[in-house]
Amino acid sequence: MKNFLLALFISSVFFACNNSSEVKSSSMAKNTDMISFNLKGKVQQLQETSSTIDSTGKSKMDSVVYADNFDDKGYITSYTERDSAGTIHKEETFDHDSAGYVTEVKTMSNGKLTDKFVLDVKDGKYVGGKTYDSTGKQVSYYTDLVTNDYGMTTAGKEHFMNGRVKTSWDDKFDGPVFVSGTTIDSTGKISYQGSVKVNDKGDPAEETSTTRDKDSTKTQKMTYKYDNFDDKGNWTQQTTYNEKGKPTKVTRRTLTYYKD
Repeated sequence: MKNFLLALFISSVFFACNNSSEVKSSSMAKNTDMISFNLKGKVQQLQETSSTIDSTGKSKMDSVVYADNFDDKGYITSYTERDSAGTIHKEETFDHDSAGYVTEVKTMSNGKLTDKFVLDVKDGKYVGGKTYDSTGKQVSYYTDLVTNDYGMTTAGKEHFMNGRVKTSWDDKFDGPVFVSGTTIDSTGKISYQGSVKVNDKGDPAEETSTTRDKDSTKTQKMTYKYDNFDDKGNWTQQTTYNEKGKPTKVTRRTLTYYKD
């Protein structure tokens, strides 16, 4: 979960989920982050590193190490980005209500608070949200939120404080599985549009996305292959290929589990 707000509200960051039959057989609640990460077993920490592969085939290790930490119920408690020396440069902490829904997210950069996100939950649905800057000043709010049965907010709007829409999104899911999504920016133009196909394990297999930055539009088509799995069935190495079938990135995961 590289950015919680994007993961929760905007489809440009997606996490492929279990298929419906796997979710029904799980002992965990539907709205756990374990399900949205498509993780099996009681994961305590998920650590991720990656290497970028250039056009010549040369591989270079990326400098950032990502880590997600979970409680024993399957809900994320914190997310960190640190360098190879172990220094944490970014950290997000998550508070949940008694039913597991996120109520507050705080983001720290180099040990200083940069923003806070507060969510309003009613009867198992997100009904509103507010964002605050590092000084505690409210800078935006959310309306028209739609929550599915798995605790995922599939549509909504973020507003500037004057009421003008900053961004809106509409995502489609097949049960808990993300299928496609569209995000519209404050000018009313599409800033993201994409779709995802998953394999029989529920992990991403193909992704197509179009993003726009000002007047520049970029379309990417990627496929994912999995080389290694641990004894719980979670993948530990993923290779990303571009539309020409060339490898561009290798992602490695290290998972630690709670003791049974």
